[in-house]
Amino acid sequence: MLRIFKAAIWILTFVTACAGTVAIWQWFSSDERTIISQALDNQRTYRVFNPDADGAVFYALDGQSIRGGLIPAIIFSAKALASGEDLPKIVAIDAGTTRDADLRPLSGTPTNWRPVIAGRSDQFDGFLLNELSLAVEGEGGRPSSRYLLGHSLAGLYALDLATRKPDYFDGVFAFAPTFSHDTSIAERLDKACHDGLLVYANWGLESARDTAVFEDTTRRWREAERCQSNPPKTIRHYGAIHQIVMVTGQLDAAFRFVD
Repeated sequence: MLRIFKAAIWILTFVTACAGTVAIWQWFSSDERTIISQALDNQRTYRVFNPDADGAVFYALDGQSIRGGLIPAIIFSAKALASGEDLPKIVAIDAGTTRDADLRPLSGTPTNWRPVIAGRSDQFDGFLLNELSLAVEGEGGRPSSRYLLGHSLAGLYALDLATRKPDYFDGVFAFAPTFSHDTSIAERLDKACHDGLLVYANWGLESARDTAVFEDTTRRWREAERCQSNPPKTIRHYGAIHQIVMVTGQLDAAFRFVD
């Protein structure tokens, strides 16, 4: 029994050391960049992990570089290395102090326990699709694959963007999207069921109220006639709280759904 315990400690130490080494390499090989956005009328900061990579491009919304960029950079790079694929390029967008405005529509229908907040997601669309993607990908054409990752409010925005631009990304991953911030999205989610588009949404240990909204919204989404040929992947990760379900979702994305 003692030998098994010691072996487990050595394995855990080895895995931790490898993960730490990859994290350090990823961070110090990444580039922090700025862009003057005409769509948003301000300057934005973003970080690119594996900046010279020629593989898929992942746009990671919502959060600072460590949460929004370093973790998916480690996960997706490790998956690529393990499978012999080209390294992906991870673009971490700094949410800063404008997150609420950027990721919400001008008008929405929140639940009775959420405040009504007017946003400018249409302008953020212009920044993401017309300015940032051009700065990252250049003018050489579409990358091998293009994915969008969003957590919480950014997950809600990512799904909403998929209803407006269903052919822009190859996959859209929403981790614990806060449907309760705009329940009207349930009426248009079927537009994201576009042939060739992988759409994923997960949630974990949310409040009972938010869980009820999530279950009702995703049920209506899966049952929509337009979605029968290409249903969304909706998964509950019971053991993960709201902040951690992003990581379990990224692991799902990397090792189960992204080729």
